[in-house]
Amino acid sequence: MTKVEYLKKMGFEINPFQYTNADKEKDYIERYFIFPDYFEDVWGDPVNPVSNIIYAPRGAGKTAQRIMIEKRAQKHENLITITYTDHDLSNFTSASEISLNYHLEYLNRLLLLSFFTRLSTLEDIKFVNLFSFNERQYLYKLCKIYLYDTPASFPKQALKSLKTIEDIGLDLWKKFKAPFSEVIKNISKAKGVEIDLSKIEVDKSLKFSHKDNLSNILSLLGKLNIDSVYILVDKVDEQSLTGNDPKASYQFISSLIKDLELLEMPKLAFKFFLWDALIPLCAIDARPDRVFSFKLKWTDHQIKLMLDKRLAAYSQQAVTDSFKLFQEKKNLGRIVLFSEFSPRDSIRICNRILSEQYKHDFTSPIFQSSIVNNAIDEFSKEKIKEILPDLKSINYLIKTNTASFTNGQLVNDKVAGTAAAIRNITRPWASHNISKKIGLVTRKGKKAVNEYAFIDIRAARVACSSMSLDNFINNKVRRCSGENCSEIYYRNFDNAIYTCPECGTIGDPH
Repeated sequence: MTKVEYLKKMGFEINPFQYTNADKEKDYIERYFIFPDYFEDVWGDPVNPVSNIIYAPRGAGKTAQRIMIEKRAQKHENLITITYTDHDLSNFTSASEISLNYHLEYLNRLLLLSFFTRLSTLEDIKFVNLFSFNERQYLYKLCKIYLYDTPASFPKQALKSLKTIEDIGLDLWKKFKAPFSEVIKNISKAKGVEIDLSKIEVDKSLKFSHKDNLSNILSLLGKLNIDSVYILVDKVDEQSLTGNDPKASYQFISSLIKDLELLEMPKLAFKFFLWDALIPLCAIDARPDRVFSFKLKWTDHQIKLMLDKRLAAYSQQAVTDSFKLFQEKKNLGRIVLFSEFSPRDSIRICNRILSEQYKHDFTSPIFQSSIVNNAIDEFSKEKIKEILPDLKSINYLIKTNTASFTNGQLVNDKVAGTAAAIRNITRPWASHNISKKIGLVTRKGKKAVNEYAFIDIRAARVACSSMSLDNFINNKVRRCSGENCSEIYYRNFDNAIYTCPECGTIGDPH
């Protein structure tokens, strides 16, 4: 039996777990999207747009939210969205070199293309009747500044960015093999005036008035019945100069975050979809009293609902309950737990389980518990390799055989010979946000010492890999039993009693 046949036996058209990037699932996303509580606040009022910041961990659904904003905007003819994700940074050597001028020039190019695409789709409108002589002259100069000599990468970037007009305008630009200036020449000619940008002269002061030019382009768009423009800033941490670095990612967009005049410009709203590792950096410059921010956090119920809707979408409603895929209900709970409540990681774990079940026994459409446990363990190892770049750090992690520890304990357990060596070993764990200090351990007649614990369950599991998964969950994992608290945390509950780091409730003993 082929894997395709196995999937069909389970009721699926295609593998429901093969994609973890929302950009690749645009045809399905509306069918399984879970609306966050604040989604309507982010969407806002297109007539009176406001800027927002959405923070979320990687894989938590930032891009899915952005796509849903794009899709809704397509139903509003007076709203344009610009998806600000595709950047050619080859002229820079570091993210710190990227200034506000870079962003404004790029955005003005995209806004001008939106203007002419919109103009081309309006019937029986003469350019000369709609715009005054001075406005037309100003437009010609803007085109000369921003569209006459564009970077080689810009056409591709533009077609990816102008999502709202994709259906009505994309074919127009694709038909022309000539530069954008020639496209504009043809559009303007059809509207009663032929623009030859090569003959337009531009004042030097105008070339550097990017923010004023942006404001004026918005006003010109208003004459074409565009009430507002949403700039959807996403994938900041996926650019060539930002990668896995929060500092570089913030430097890339810091000039936008800082500029309240720009963020509060009439008819314009920036929607930032940012990695939550940027929160401490943005806090230095952002103004939460003027630009509201929202944090995306998933619950186990929401993850389950997302998986249910996803299965239904990929099976034409034949499979609607994710519990029914598993031998035991607790298997699904473990997937959510080891995903750290990340939709992306829950899908990754499910994909691994599917592959392992097919290889082990393709006659069974049900995921066996032993397969689930093994897949979770393998995923935990894979995830830690993604988080910790140094193989030595991972090897030391495995040697600890604990979920919480003091430096002295690790010396006694011979992870390393001295407390200084232990500090060097554990420092990368803290810097990569998989462990942190949780309190002090008092010692009779001696000075209290710091105690640390793993705060990522994948790290705790790899550290305790000598235990079975069942024993690990029973002895090292607790969900807070306090009222209105459901915090999950990882400690050596088989050796000591700990309090919840969120509410202070004393945890259940072993």
